[in-house]
This record gives sequence, structure tokens and C-alpha cells, in this order.
Amino acid sequence: MTRSVGQVPERLQLTIAGIGIELTWEGARLAKDAGQKFYQGFLSNGQCDGPHRPIDVRLHLQCGDLPDITPEAMIFDAVHNNLWRLFRANGRSVYEFWDTKPPHPRVQLAVMLPDLSSGQIYRRPDHSSPRRSWSFSQLMRPFGELLLVNLLSQGRGFLVHGLAVCDHGEGWLFIGRSGAGKTTLANLYKPHQDVTILGDERVVVTQADGQFWLSGTPWPGEGFTVSADTVPLRKIFFLEHGRSNVLLSDSLLTFYGLFFQQLFLPFWNGEALEFAMRFGEEILQTIPAQHLAFVNDARVIEFLREQRKHGTAAKD
Repeated sequence: MTRSVGQVPERLQLTIAGIGIELTWEGARLAKDAGQKFYQGFLSNGQCDGPHRPIDVRLHLQCGDLPDITPEAMIFDAVHNNLWRLFRANGRSVYEFWDTKPPHPRVQLAVMLPDLSSGQIYRRPDHSSPRRSWSFSQLMRPFGELLLVNLLSQGRGFLVHGLAVCDHGEGWLFIGRSGAGKTTLANLYKPHQDVTILGDERVVVTQADGQFWLSGTPWPGEGFTVSADTVPLRKIFFLEHGRSNVLLSDSLLTFYGLFFQQLFLPFWNGEALEFAMRFGEEILQTIPAQHLAFVNDARVIEFLREQRKHGTAAKD
């Protein structure tokens, strides 16, 4: 990796679910912040250097004033709820972002080629420190998430609101709305040394080499645990709290409804949305799925492991 005076990196390479993103920058220094630690395992070999992986997207960041770009066609407007919008201008896709803190000034623009292979990012630097700086974690949320959703929808997979666990080499995906128990279950798994928690908030499902794969992302939930690992997806559980630990079957139609509610879908792109819907149907037609009602204590981990051995639905 190229380094500038003072050993500050000028280039980072991020890999999430096999997708490589290279970022270069100028105009301000890279600052350290609390959120940056979650990205370490996704940066090349876990550091800011090391061998490079294949690059799918090349981004260049320029810190300073944001250019004024007039939209030619509005593609998706989420300013009211999520403080971003997507529009088309000069043959490019432009992502525009506002600060989450009042008075909500514009803070970032990303001008991308239509195929997302490269783009120019403009960001206002942080003037609160003596030296102009920018935050990698703030740059990537929500832009990084939106970029990943778009890249995955190019025939690779999708981003899921769920808990992903690797238990003895097998990937288990736990799906549930907020409050269903993803963080609770993640915390119950933490003491187990033979388990890797890939993430408890945003995880990725892809397909390659004839099977489905489960990957972590740098964006954790309340469990604050992430991993860059990718493992085979073997089982899907739809979570809820219960009075006992129990696995229950249900109709495929019911699972469709529960599953698609927890996907980060590219509503701004009809072709990409169609792919995501087909992909989701194929997953549920291929990967075994059940409801899991569980009690908040350590017995649920052994309960799940026992059911994996016997392949049956039961109560503890």
C-alpha cells in the first residue's frame, strides 16, 4: 500500500462478501474513530496493507466543498426518511447525502458510472479538529451499504437484516424483525470458542460454485461483533422469543413473507429488484427453514446443535 508522509495510508482496499472496493483520497487526513475498528478484518489482510484482492470498484475521495449537480432524472428520493437520494446527471448515477444532525447540511456526493465500476466521492471534511480530516466509518454509512446492495444485485446476492453464525463450519442465518432476539441469541453464542458470529444486523447471502454462502459485513447491531468470514449457508431460522425452545415448520409462502420483509432491496432498479426476488425464492426452495422460538438462556445453543444432529423439529 502507498503511504504518505507520517505513515498515513493514501489507499485502502475493502473486501465484503468477495466484493473488492478500492478507495483513494486527497484533501484531508484519515481520522480514527470508534466505528473504524469494525472494518479492520475487511481491509486487505486485516491491516491497512498486505496483498491486494481483486477490485470490483475504484473510488476516489476528494475532501472539500461539494459541487452543485442538477438532477436530470430523480431515481429514488429517501431524503425525508433516510437523508439520501439517488438521481441521474450527465450519464452518471449520483448519490447525495445529508448529515443526520440538525440542521442537516449536505455532507457527501458520490458520482458513479452506471455499472458502479468507479466513482468520485466528494465529502465535507471535519473542521472540529485542528487538521482537516474525514471518517471512514461515516463515509461508508449509508453509502457503503447502498453500494453493496447495488453490487450484490448484479447477479451476486443480497444484504439481509439478520444474525449470521458459523457453528462448526456451518452457516446458520437467523432472521427476525427488530426485537425478535438476534442480539440476545448472539450474546448467548459469544462464550462458545468454536463459534464465529459474522454479524447480528447486516449480513450477506451470495451464490457461487453451486451453493449459497453466508458472509459478514462491517456493520454490526447491538452485539457489536462482526467477521469478514464467508461460510456455506446450511439453515435458516425465523426468530421469536418463547416459553421453551422449539423448532416449528411452516408453509413456504409464510417464510417468503417473513424473509422478504428483512431484505435490503434495490427498489430504485427494477431489473435488480427482480433478481433479488428470484434469488430469495431460490434460497428458500433450497435451504431448510424453520421457526425458532427460544428462551434467553444458554440451553438454546445445545438445543440447536442436537436438532442439527437428528434433523428433526422438537421441543426441549
